[in-house]
Amino acid sequence: MSDEEEQEKQRKSPAENWEHEFGISPENIDDLISLADLFIKQKKPEEAEKVYEHILLFEPDNSQAKNALEELRSESVPRWHFTMLADTNRNDAFEKAIKKHTNRKTRILDIGTGSGLLSMMAARCGAKEIIACEEHEGLFRAAKRIVDANGFGDSIKVINKRSSHLEQGEDYNEKFDLIICEILDSGGLGEGVLPTLRQAKEEVATKNVRIIPAGISLKAQLIEIPKLHQVNPIKSISGFDLSIFDEFRVSDTYTPLNLAIQEYKPLSEVFDLRAYDFNDVNDYEIDFNKPEIDTLEPKCIESGQLQAVAFWFDLHMDEEDTYSSGPGGELDHWLQAIYYFEQPKDVTQGDRIKINALYSDWMVRFRLP
Repeated sequence: MSDEEEQEKQRKSPAENWEHEFGISPENIDDLISLADLFIKQKKPEEAEKVYEHILLFEPDNSQAKNALEELRSESVPRWHFTMLADTNRNDAFEKAIKKHTNRKTRILDIGTGSGLLSMMAARCGAKEIIACEEHEGLFRAAKRIVDANGFGDSIKVINKRSSHLEQGEDYNEKFDLIICEILDSGGLGEGVLPTLRQAKEEVATKNVRIIPAGISLKAQLIEIPKLHQVNPIKSISGFDLSIFDEFRVSDTYTPLNLAIQEYKPLSEVFDLRAYDFNDVNDYEIDFNKPEIDTLEPKCIESGQLQAVAFWFDLHMDEEDTYSSGPGGELDHWLQAIYYFEQPKDVTQGDRIKINALYSDWMVRFRLP
């Protein structure tokens, strides 16, 4: 396709393009449903979404298009967004910190805004400028509509970009003196909070920028968890060798789990891993293949088989307020991160167990020396 043809295609509405390329009338619902199915098979979900949206403009009660559109959107947006929004303690903690550190002179960058909730909290506090970044196209569009629907369209600028792609003068005016960056997974680091903040502080923040949350402290515990360890990795199930099925499991990583509803035995007291001050992020990258290693020797409080390390974090909103994502903690959106040892180890009460914690910018892993 020539440049002129591509420009002409972009000028046309989606419905005009469908009629031109596929010979489908914008009012032929059955053919449009088939076209959406074709786009899905071609792995073009955004195009399929446009077709379903068009259909619902003509037939708002078309259940086939409505259900398909909801399913398509839900596949692109993980369900944890809903449990996150339902975590009242999390929401209240962020609002308390935002209120404490926002005034009418504050310029705020909200990284990974999602629904726009934290940006609206800041707008309600009267911040001078709020830029809300969201790279996910569907979330960006939803956040913009939510912001507008709540009357904050003039206060919050929602941008469909990563924070690392923002351009001063085009996307924002002056550098930010408050950054809200809630991109934390159950293991703390897995969504890239460290490299994201490192770049943001260097390129778009004032010298005395404040970060919300202010940091995390990782906590861990040695555990025995036999039911789930038998499939991490998969070996023998019901007398059959199912080890081949293990090729579908991602190794050398952690999985989120709600320990409160699992059968497991704590083998050690809770012990400290590394802590991270987001207001003072180190200026160097820790590569996944060249991790930094801490050797730890937690003491066993029970005898058993060491099969995994469970870990979580204390979330420091600022110098005063801290909340836990651990078992029984205040924050119930985040689960606990479970790292399974492929070769477990028998331990005895009173033993000091040497383990190595491997740290990179994106995750924590463990080794039994």
